[in-house]
Amino acid sequence: MRKSRARFAGFPNALKAPFVTRGDTLSASTFWHGSLMDEWANAWSRYYTGGKGNYMVAAMEDSGTLQALTFLNQAGRVDLQRVLVLRTVSNYDREAPGVPVAESLQEMVSGNYSAYMPALEAAQIVGDKVVRDLVEHWAERESTVPHAP
Repeated sequence: MRKSRARFAGFPNALKAPFVTRGDTLSASTFWHGSLMDEWANAWSRYYTGGKGNYMVAAMEDSGTLQALTFLNQAGRVDLQRVLVLRTVSNYDREAPGVPVAESLQEMVSGNYSAYMPALEAAQIVGDKVVRDLVEHWAERESTVPHAP
């Protein structure tokens, strides 16, 4: 992972060791990769949020999940205000500086993501903390949706 990160000179967050942060995801029905599409995602996030959003991670598979939850919400079976999208990052959505987009995409063939297993581990660790907090404080959480600090 260090070797993969080192290729992203000029991108401070890409150079960091794994960390937890908050940010905006952009979910679409189409997979994208490359700096031009990354610029599009940033522009769309800023537009959609009135300039407040900061695109951080792609989330294609979340489109289907959130659509299903929207239908369940309309049926009174789910409360969309209680949905938490927990994303872990297993690969970059753009090419490293100096690497052609096609070559960067080719590196990911067959799920060859630089941080696949660490991303799964991170999801388990962070998700476990969220679930334990909800269970431990259910008397409060049942009637009050937790909000950002």
